[in-house]
Amino acid sequence: MVNRKLNMDPEKLQARIEYLEESQRHTQNALELALSLGDFQKNINKGYGPETILKEAEKRIQYLIPFEANALYLVDEEKSDFGLTVCNPAGKTRFVEDQVSYMIDKGFFAWAIREKRGLTVASHDHSRQLVLHVIATYSRIRGMFVGLLPNERNILPDNSLTLLSIILLNTANALESLEFYRMLRHQNTMLEKKVEERTKALARSERQLQQVMKLQAIGTLAGGIAHDFNNILFPIVGYTELTMDDLPEDSQAHQNLEEVLKATNRAKELVQQILTFSRQSGKERKPLKVQYLIKEVLKLLRATIPTSIEIISRIDKNCGAIMGDPTQIHQVIMNLCTNAYHAMQDIGGRLEVSLEEIDLSYQEATERVGMKHGRHLRLTVKDSGHGMEPEVLERIFEPYYTTKKQGKGTGLGLSVIHGIVKNHGGDISVNSRPGIGSTFSVLLPVIDDVDIVTEENKSPATTKGHERILLIDDEEQIIDIGQRLLERLGYKVTCKTDSQEALEEFAAQPERFDLVITDMTMPKLTGDQLARKMMEINPRVPVVLCTGFNETIDEEKALAMGIEKFIMKPMVKDELANTIRTVLDERKEAFYN
Repeated sequence: MVNRKLNMDPEKLQARIEYLEESQRHTQNALELALSLGDFQKNINKGYGPETILKEAEKRIQYLIPFEANALYLVDEEKSDFGLTVCNPAGKTRFVEDQVSYMIDKGFFAWAIREKRGLTVASHDHSRQLVLHVIATYSRIRGMFVGLLPNERNILPDNSLTLLSIILLNTANALESLEFYRMLRHQNTMLEKKVEERTKALARSERQLQQVMKLQAIGTLAGGIAHDFNNILFPIVGYTELTMDDLPEDSQAHQNLEEVLKATNRAKELVQQILTFSRQSGKERKPLKVQYLIKEVLKLLRATIPTSIEIISRIDKNCGAIMGDPTQIHQVIMNLCTNAYHAMQDIGGRLEVSLEEIDLSYQEATERVGMKHGRHLRLTVKDSGHGMEPEVLERIFEPYYTTKKQGKGTGLGLSVIHGIVKNHGGDISVNSRPGIGSTFSVLLPVIDDVDIVTEENKSPATTKGHERILLIDDEEQIIDIGQRLLERLGYKVTCKTDSQEALEEFAAQPERFDLVITDMTMPKLTGDQLARKMMEINPRVPVVLCTGFNETIDEEKALAMGIEKFIMKPMVKDELANTIRTVLDERKEAFYN
C-alpha cells in the first residue's frame, strides 16, 4: 500500500474542525430546543402576559446564539407602532432604540416584514451589524426581534438563523395562543357573569313567586273569613236599623243603637280592607290621572306634618292615565307618604315623591311576577328615615305584620296597598337600609289616551216602591232581615232559601216579578248560574247579585253577563233602597224608550 501524505494547511484544517464542532453544537441545541417548546404553553396556561413570553424567548436566543444584545418589540395595534418590551442587557437599551428609529425611517423594518426571515443590517454609522427578524405567524405580525452581533462576528451562520426563525415563530404562535386564551377566558368570564345574573334574577323571581303565593293563600283565607263575617254583619246592621226606626230619635235606646251602627260600620270598613288585600274589593274603576291625586295628598300632608320634614315633589304632568279606582289609588299614595312621615317624625328629614312614565321592557317585566311590558307609571316615595333590616323587608307586605309600637298600627296598611297595586295589574317594591331610609316604588300600567269625564252621582227621587221582588239567600237571618227591610219600603217580597226552588217558582210565573235579588254563594245553583237561567226565561227582568266574597266573580264579570248591579254585603238600608230604586227606574225608562 502506498502511503500518501495529506497536503493541508494547518489553519484551514483548524477552521474546518471548528466549523464541524459548531455545526454539531447547533444541531444538539436545536434538538434541545425542539424538546422544550412546550414551555411556552405552560406560560400561557399559568396566565402570564406577552412580556413573560418574550422574556422566555430572549433567554433561549441568548443561550443558543451569541448576540451581544437582544431586543424584542411588540406591535401596538392602537398606535400602529412597535414598542420595546424586552432588552438584554438593559445598558444597551438606548443604543438599540436609536438604531431601531434609524432602521424604521430607512424602511429596514418594512423590508424584514416583507421577507419574513432574518436580515443583517448595518448600524447608521456602519460600525456594527444588527439582525432583524419579524415575529409573525402565517396570518399576523406580532413584533420584531433586533439582535446586535458581536464585533468579532459580523455574520450569523445559517444554522443559527434557522434556530432564530424557529424560536421567533414559536414565540409568535405563543402570543397568538395567549390572545385566543385571553379572549376565551374573557368570554367565559362574561358567560359566568351572565349566568350569575340570570341565576340571581331567577332567585328573585322565585322569592317573588313564593311571596305572591303566600299572600294569595292568606288572601283566600282572609276572603273566606270576610264572606262569613259579612253574613254576620248583615243581620246586625239590618236589625239595628229596623229597631232604630221603631224608637224615638231622642231616646237613649236610639242613641245606643247609633253607636252599635257606628261600630258595625267600622267592622265593615275592616272587612273591606281584608277584601282589598285579597284582591276582591269589587270597586268600580275608570280612567284616572294619578298626578292630580298626588298633588291632593301632598297638599293635605303639608298641612298636617311638621315643617321639620321637607316635602319635595317631582311630578311629570304629561304622564298618561291608568284604569283605577280613585279612592284606592288615593289610599296607596296617602299610606306610603304617611309611613314615610312616621319613619322621620322623631328626627325630621326629607320626603320625596316622584311620578314619571317609563317603558317597562320585556326583560324587566319578567323579573316581576304578573307584570306585562309596555308603558307604566312609576310612583316613588322616598324618605330619609331610620330604614329597615333585611328580615323586616321580607315580611313587609304580610297582613298584621307591623314594626310600629302597640296601638300605633294594625299591620294591614302595606298588605292592603300590595293588594290594591296587584289588583290594578301593577307591582310594588321596596329598597331600604338601616340608617339610610326607604324607597317604595309602585308601577301601574298606562292605558291609551282617553278623555276623562267626571260623572255626576244621580240619586233616585224616592227610595220607596211597590214592585214585586224575589229575594234569594241560603241564610235564614239574611232572608228575614231583607224581607222586613224591603216590606217597610213598600215592596212585595217573595223569599226563597233554596236556589233550585226559586228557579222553579220563577219559571212557573216569569212575569210575576219585577226584580230578583240573589246571593252568590249558595248550594245547588250559585247566584250567577241562577241569574243566567232566569234571564234566559225572561230577559226583561233585572237581577241584583249580592256577595260577601267570591273568587269566581267580580263586578266586571257580573255586569258583562247582564246582571244589573253587583253589590257587596253588608248593605245598610239606604244603600239597599237606593240600589233597588235605581235599577227599577232605569229598567222602566229603558223599556218605555
